[in-house]
Amino acid sequence: MSSESELVINIWETFKDFVPASKRADYAVDLMRHVANYGFEASDLATIVDEDDDLTEAFEMVFEDEIDEDEEEDE
Repeated sequence: MSSESELVINIWETFKDFVPASKRADYAVDLMRHVANYGFEASDLATIVDEDDDLTEAFEMVFEDEIDEDEEEDE
């Protein structure tokens, strides 16, 4: 697992229990947007997928364009 992924997962694990379950998806997206704004790329965070459902959905939402580009390159 990359250090970037570990950092995001550790941050998420630190505060997710303090967030109401109904708001966790929104907070996960906010976290992903913040790390994307700081220059993290999908490839930096790909190992987040399947670690946490909310983070996985947020990752796919925020990095959708990068994921689509990677899939096109693989074809």
